[in-house]
Amino acid sequence: MNATTDHEQLSIEGVPAAETPDSNSAPSMIARVNALAVKIAFPFMAKDDIRFYLNGLNIRPLADDSVMIVATDGHRFVVIHDQNGYAERELIVSIKKDCLKSATSKATFDAMSSGSAFVNDEHGMPVFVQPGSSLIDAEFPRIENVVSAAGYSEGISGAINPAYLKDALTIGQNFNSIRFFTKDQDSALLFVVGGMGDLEVFGGIMKLRESFEQLPTWFPPPSPFKLTEPVA
Repeated sequence: MNATTDHEQLSIEGVPAAETPDSNSAPSMIARVNALAVKIAFPFMAKDDIRFYLNGLNIRPLADDSVMIVATDGHRFVVIHDQNGYAERELIVSIKKDCLKSATSKATFDAMSSGSAFVNDEHGMPVFVQPGSSLIDAEFPRIENVVSAAGYSEGISGAINPAYLKDALTIGQNFNSIRFFTKDQDSALLFVVGGMGDLEVFGGIMKLRESFEQLPTWFPPPSPFKLTEPVA
């Protein structure tokens, strides 16, 4: 295997783009999710990527009327299940960093059909309004087409980018626990976080392709030593 610092990237497939709302109709709310989910997902979102559809969060309604929020930069991903979320249709929303200052578990992130997006506090009052249109008209990958939990067991193995691992552990600080699962040296390291109300978090980090040994070969083996002899 060739040694490289390049990350193994996700191979992705697109989905049909969401329909553009009628510009003549009155703006309506098309998505509302727990604002903490936005804060959790932000580090996993691509930044200034040529694949512009990755520069936002995918908000997707599920069959049970709950919502799934997905973010990926091609090297890692996070999926957040918001049981109390709402989405009229699937959409991609850009997120400004300033939005995170107001993104707490008691606040909501709302997206409107006009493209505007804002954070409301627990009383329903807006505490942050994103400038311009926040909707990204594009296709987003179906994460379930490239990630499978089959064959995994609990534990950590393989070379991992420490910064990516830190971001996963940071999520765990907002929850009660985090668990890691691995399959082989090439498959993504998966993690599951639990214990934060109605939010459930699942994510993965692609392995680095490294050639170094798991343990150092230069470390000396044990040598004879008498406990009664003084140490110089």
